[in-house]
Amino acid sequence: MLSRAAMRPIYRFTSLKMGRSVHLESALEHQVALLLDACPLVDAFAEQPVQMEFDSGKGMSRHFPDFAVTYCGKPWFLELKYAKDVDAACRRRTQQLTELLAPLGIGYRLVTEQDLPQRERMTNAWALIQRGRQTVGDQLRLVVFQRVFQQQGISLGKIGWNIPATAAALASELMRGRLHADFGTKLSMETPVFTTPVQGGWLWA
Repeated sequence: MLSRAAMRPIYRFTSLKMGRSVHLESALEHQVALLLDACPLVDAFAEQPVQMEFDSGKGMSRHFPDFAVTYCGKPWFLELKYAKDVDAACRRRTQQLTELLAPLGIGYRLVTEQDLPQRERMTNAWALIQRGRQTVGDQLRLVVFQRVFQQQGISLGKIGWNIPATAAALASELMRGRLHADFGTKLSMETPVFTTPVQGGWLWA
């Protein structure tokens, strides 16, 4: 953990998608960032991206959303809070910003721990990121893709999930959305892999 301000501990991890260290202010932000990093539907994301100023109806207000995200080609702002901290003022701000940003083609979403996917998806996101940290060349990724293309449903174990370089290539292809698996169950040596989408295939929705 690091600290950007007194009494404000933050987490840090190296994002494969962004190619840099991401600084986070809570365990909830850390969990969401892992999902964003691993999900192929997310093109990019950034923490604490902007300062918003808007008319709240009671004067000008300032707001710092926790993430800016490009999801399925559309820009979004995400505000993260634990459910116990969501009060009437937070819900009112969420409604106001949703309405103000919609005409600009920008989405706004309040995310709590209750919106996170089940534990298996979190575990899978971390497993992919850990394996994907090893640098692999395009040739190995192509070999892995062709192996799955020729034998749909082949298990991760039969391709080489326990071999670091091959596992890194598999993780890279899964996070790019070129290969697909059911992320609703924990990834294992027996997990089947496909070149076409499968039910439960997205890490973040």
